[in-house]
Amino acid sequence: MPSKMVKRMKKQKIWIILLISLILLTACSIESAEPTPNIAGTAAAMAETIVAVQLTKLAEAATPTPTPTETPTPEPTSTITANALPTLFPTPLQPATGGEGECLLAHMVSETIPDGTEMASGEQFNKIWVLQNSGTCTWTSNFSVVYHHGDRLGASTRINFPGTVAPGESFSLTVPMVAPAVAGGYLGFWNLESADGQAFGTTTSALFWTQIVVDELIPPASLYDIWAPSSTGSILYTGEMGTDIVVGDSKHNYAYQGFATFDLVNISNKATITAVYLVYEGSTISGSPFANLGCMGVYRYNYGNLEPADFYNDTPGGALWSFCSAGEISSGVSRYGGDAAISAIQNSLGGKIQFRFQFNTNTNNNGTVDTAKLFPVLKIEYTTP
Repeated sequence: MPSKMVKRMKKQKIWIILLISLILLTACSIESAEPTPNIAGTAAAMAETIVAVQLTKLAEAATPTPTPTETPTPEPTSTITANALPTLFPTPLQPATGGEGECLLAHMVSETIPDGTEMASGEQFNKIWVLQNSGTCTWTSNFSVVYHHGDRLGASTRINFPGTVAPGESFSLTVPMVAPAVAGGYLGFWNLESADGQAFGTTTSALFWTQIVVDELIPPASLYDIWAPSSTGSILYTGEMGTDIVVGDSKHNYAYQGFATFDLVNISNKATITAVYLVYEGSTISGSPFANLGCMGVYRYNYGNLEPADFYNDTPGGALWSFCSAGEISSGVSRYGGDAAISAIQNSLGGKIQFRFQFNTNTNNNGTVDTAKLFPVLKIEYTTP
């Protein structure tokens, strides 16, 4: 402490002591004169107060005033809440508000389309969940089943409940779906949602799902059959009938027409005809029928049981096949039928089809035999589902 400060403090102490002594002497002289109120006590208290004040000032003068420092302001910290964590549903599940226990609680009773069900590409199906209201409040038609994530399989994203469901009641939720075109496994998840948008699940799982497997598309097998006629015949213009397929004209200038019936009962009516061929196992030619009578046509002709009246007198038209030379009806030669022939066979599946064989000109009136005796078969190609 500086020496000047010490000397000044000593002087102030001396003056204080002298002041106190003077006050005490005065008090004593007054007390001896007459009884008055306790002025001495009051004076003593005043002296004590003065001393205390002076000592305080001396202490303050002796103690240097500290330089004020700034108090650092704490940095704001981010508050982490429970909502920052990812949740399974957009909104948390809430307890029931109309009674004890949970309002939004369902029990899965049964379902169609078990996990891993195989589906054909593009196959349409209904996924049906049978649920029971295991909660404590009634559900309304404003409740719904909602697509959550995964493969939606062509379904709507939201389907409302069919009606009101009281606690303890069961109901069916039907969601129409369709299998994708590409082969592979597919899995889609769904959940339930209340009228006010609260998501909930079943007693065993928050989500339920549909899982299917789409089979690889395999083209149907292509088959073919050779069909011989179940019956054959011919009719001469005069009404005479034969059992072979003979076509042309006689030496008497009468025309021949041939006929054949093919039974198709052994091909499923669900088959798809892809090609038809008329194949000749052989033929016998007399004279020059193609040179003298032109081309020979094969026509669809429903005649039933062959009779003389089935001879066709009009000008032919609409041939399914046409042959214009002897080589075209030689053994082993086949002729592809067009769309008309395929359609004719397709429309006859499960039954029979009949044909008429006829030259463009019935006779050339040359008095010679110009005929062809035919042995045809049908080659039919088709696919089955």
